[in-house]
Amino acid sequence: MTLNIVVVGVGGQGILSLARVIGEAVLNSSDLNVSIAETHGLSQRGGSVITHIRIGKGVFAPTIAEGDADVMLALELIEAARYSSYLKYKESIAVIDDRLIRPSLPKVKLPDRDELIKHIQDRTYRMFILKGFNEALKRGSPLSANMALFGFISSILERLRVVKNKVSLKIVSSLGRSERVIKVNKELYLMGYEKASRLVSSDVLSLLKKRLLI
Repeated sequence: MTLNIVVVGVGGQGILSLARVIGEAVLNSSDLNVSIAETHGLSQRGGSVITHIRIGKGVFAPTIAEGDADVMLALELIEAARYSSYLKYKESIAVIDDRLIRPSLPKVKLPDRDELIKHIQDRTYRMFILKGFNEALKRGSPLSANMALFGFISSILERLRVVKNKVSLKIVSSLGRSERVIKVNKELYLMGYEKASRLVSSDVLSLLKKRLLI
């Protein structure tokens, strides 16, 4: 079986980078295969982006069909709502950075935050909200926001015996052009990791575990 993860956001947020470090962590921690595919949007700054990650013993197709994603990792609320149709109805989880980016089109009204959250919540089994961007911004490295999501999913995958925390931390330590950015990346990673350790319950793990048959 295969665990299906979609990573969504806008270009410039490090969507593909997040997908790649998740894949690297899995490959260096287990004997499972990983497929990564960017299929919608442009990774250039401001474009809508969705990346597919498939993890399992037999990964035969690179993309995830709508209604077949077990997990959504989203760096922005509008994009999370846009791609919520990819989530398995009431059998999936969403992990979302609590950030709204105003659409670039003129005179387009910014959607209501609570309505977006309810739209996603109505489709998922469980939803988790992070403040990764706010924390990264406070530390002077806004692009480190994706590390909070990496920490969160690493905690889940570690408990599913798919990823080892020490492997993920080693990857985080290799990211960044300066010691300051590396430090912020680690702090955001640990923030996400610790939040998942507290909030992700055994029923959520059981739901995801079925997909891997571990």
